[in-house]
Amino acid sequence: MFAASRLRILQGLMILAIGGSLVACHKDAPQKPKPLVVKKSPAELKQLADSSNEALEGLKPVLGALNDKFKALHQQFDPLPPDLPDFEATRGKFNSADEGLGRMNAKIPWITAKLAAAVKAEDGAALEEIAKSIASTYEDVPQVNQVAMELLHEVVPFTKMAEQYEASKKAICDSDKMGPEAVTRKRSAH
Repeated sequence: MFAASRLRILQGLMILAIGGSLVACHKDAPQKPKPLVVKKSPAELKQLADSSNEALEGLKPVLGALNDKFKALHQQFDPLPPDLPDFEATRGKFNSADEGLGRMNAKIPWITAKLAAAVKAEDGAALEEIAKSIASTYEDVPQVNQVAMELLHEVVPFTKMAEQYEASKKAICDSDKMGPEAVTRKRSAH
């Protein structure tokens, strides 16, 4: 009995200690400084906004062309069985590049909204950051294009392998339908 009561007291003390440490961990976080608003003249703001809008509009057809390349790649990759030998790395490369392109596409509406908010707030610093973000997206385009070209060449052997696999599977299925006598007759005819 004495041991059981000591155990309950010890458990109670542990609960209090843990509770106290959790309360101590939840101190008020320091306030983040407000973002610095760079004041620019209305002409400078207009020029920054116009150049960003123009760059953004120029990015749309570039991404559209990349989307078309990946749409064609999907037509080649999607039907391939995922269990083809040595296909895992190529499929992973394709999926990663496709996901990256999706993120680039998602940036367009996000940047458009940020641009509108920065123009409304007359925030020169935000407009400069938006211009940098657009420029970095333009810099990513050749890399994604290069990966698309590599994947176009890498998928060919797997397509041929899948065709051979399907032909073998069809032959096996056909032989099962005919029965062993038909297979023997077919082999003796050749």
